[in-house]
Amino acid sequence: MNRLKDKVALIAGAGPGMGRATALLFAQEGAKVGVIARDPAKGEETARRVTEAGGEVIALAGDLSVRTEAEKTVNTVIERWGKLDVLYYGAGGFFRPDKEFDDIDEQFWNLALTNTLNGLFNLAQITRPYLRGGGSIVAIAASFNVRQAGTPVYHTVKNGVIGLCQSLAQKFYQDDIRVNVIGAGLLRAPLAEGPVRPVTGLARTGRPEDIAYAALYLSSDEAGWVTGQVLNVDGGVDVGTRPLWQFER
Repeated sequence: MNRLKDKVALIAGAGPGMGRATALLFAQEGAKVGVIARDPAKGEETARRVTEAGGEVIALAGDLSVRTEAEKTVNTVIERWGKLDVLYYGAGGFFRPDKEFDDIDEQFWNLALTNTLNGLFNLAQITRPYLRGGGSIVAIAASFNVRQAGTPVYHTVKNGVIGLCQSLAQKFYQDDIRVNVIGAGLLRAPLAEGPVRPVTGLARTGRPEDIAYAALYLSSDEAGWVTGQVLNVDGGVDVGTRPLWQFER
């Protein structure tokens, strides 16, 4: 219950699902958490659940792809708790397996690029001074089969997350900041009520808790010598254990 004791985490992309599960689990493990979601009401709901579970949390608002708003978000966390130890970046979306390539217009393309990559770029630059000396960045991408199943722009931006984070792992090494990526599989199950607990068994759909526990490991001191890695959490689909959509049809 204390794997993140005395740490402060900023959870970007804390709406329903994996971001909310991560915020709840981090708080369970002793962290103070700032949460932000594209829909402020969903971020407020995440904050409410953290508070009801006894955690310390602040709900934040802003468009992280806009530099000034990203700065305001980080400054609010620093003013509240005086430091930052973990940046979890799960903003994005745009999976849309039903959308054909010819149906992707310039607006959809630009929104995906801006909302997924610009926010990560902004936060990485802004948080770097605070994360120096043992901090951790964990970003959410997608496993290969999930990237393939999404739109071409989804595949592009998730590859961008991986590439940016691997570059940052090299650049931030001198600051003792670890940067890693979770390649999320297909997650179709809702987050369970109550405390976040591990879910066992391979023959099932993915759950938000699966991502939260991977993020907990990468954010904790247990991963103190792990950086520049992509940890796939997909039930083994990328190595051929089963078809991607087996439990979602």
